[in-house]
Amino acid sequence: MIDLKHSEQSYIRCAGSLGWALPAAIGAKCAVPGRPVICFTGDGGVWYHLTELDTAVRYGINTVTIINNNASLNQEQALNERVFGGRTPGSNAMWMLSDVDFASMARSIGCFSTQVKEPGDFEGALDQALISGKPAVIDVRTDIEGIAQEAWDG
Repeated sequence: MIDLKHSEQSYIRCAGSLGWALPAAIGAKCAVPGRPVICFTGDGGVWYHLTELDTAVRYGINTVTIINNNASLNQEQALNERVFGGRTPGSNAMWMLSDVDFASMARSIGCFSTQVKEPGDFEGALDQALISGKPAVIDVRTDIEGIAQEAWDG
């Protein structure tokens, strides 16, 4: 659901390696330092390599990381609920995560960061991140129940 509006825009899709997005975006920015690089990841994925934000700060690798923060590995919900017979303490422990403020964490590392709670605030947050002159994190708070029907039935 990304509109590429210019011929010089491109994207790289991982297709399944959880946690790959953040280090891949940093690598892409190193390869094309003059182009903006925007990383889309979930909170579950960003946990794998969150410390790479420190590397980005220290070396001035100014990516923008957008985190879909729903305190879960939401795509694992259906699988775990099938195995555990519904939303049970055992099921929940397998896919629900702690509610974390990634904007505060990123700020403490030295990144520009902001948190978005309303859809109308996203565009301004992205604009600020792109011009910040620092690695940036946009912590987008989303609803844990917001999952595509196809993924739910998967």
